[in-house]
Amino acid sequence: MLSGLPPSAEKFLIDINRLQQRNERAQQQITSGLKLSKVSDGPDDISRLLSARAGLDRVHQVQLNLGRVKVEVDSAENALGNAVSLVERARVLASQGSSGQQDAPARMQIAGELQGILERLVSVASTAVEGRYIFSGDNDQVAPYALDPATPGGVTAYQGSVSTREVADASGLRFSVAQTADNIFDSADPETNVFQAVNGMRRALLAVDNPPDPPDPSIPSIEQAMHNLGAASIYLNQRLAGYGLVQNRVAEAGDTANKLAVSWKQQVSSIQDADLAEAATELTQSGMALEAAFSARAKSPRRSLFDYLG
Repeated sequence: MLSGLPPSAEKFLIDINRLQQRNERAQQQITSGLKLSKVSDGPDDISRLLSARAGLDRVHQVQLNLGRVKVEVDSAENALGNAVSLVERARVLASQGSSGQQDAPARMQIAGELQGILERLVSVASTAVEGRYIFSGDNDQVAPYALDPATPGGVTAYQGSVSTREVADASGLRFSVAQTADNIFDSADPETNVFQAVNGMRRALLAVDNPPDPPDPSIPSIEQAMHNLGAASIYLNQRLAGYGLVQNRVAEAGDTANKLAVSWKQQVSSIQDADLAEAATELTQSGMALEAAFSARAKSPRRSLFDYLG
């Protein structure tokens, strides 16, 4: 109770203070667009707001991670698509070179084209995204291969490592997103080793007119080289399909994350954002109530000591 004031005056001041608080709160909501701008605006809602914001932040990080992985996976899929086309071109050249209708200069020219295809395959294996060799596994600062004509595969030993690269979806479930160049191009099985298949065909064609002495058992026959190219083509298409599956997984995870982000944003907005129409109505009503209160107070009779003396 306010000391020294009659009960009616005290009630008047309490009512005025309450109306002024309503008016100020409405003005603040209209100015800031926020229903909650400090803890005192809604203590019970703060924990809900913080939880919703944390959920939204988590989903935003998932979206960022998936976006970066999408660029990587799309680049890998495109690179392997080019590799498939190169191997198909190698098969066409091999068919021409082994037809028996080519002379030595023609076979040498075809062997030269196969050498060019091998070089381009090594370049594909060295595809980089954001400064990372995406087929080098975890050792992604080093190109996985370089040309080495002295070897059966025509390339150096694999310089990368295994890949432990994963990404998490919005539920926290993690999945692998990368394959390594040794698994794609340099399979331990000679029949599915892409580098060896292309280089083996090149060496087989050159050996027709210039057979090594003594014979080199690492050089396949024309028939075996043709078979290996066909098997390598099938194998490479399977690796390409694997990236297609990862693309689908990333796209699905992205769609889910986008929907979840919308849901979290709606929750944050429902807790935090002001209803401007409602705030405007409150501002008008509280303002009118204040004016009415002051007007009524001004019109109320004021009695002095002389009124009681008679």
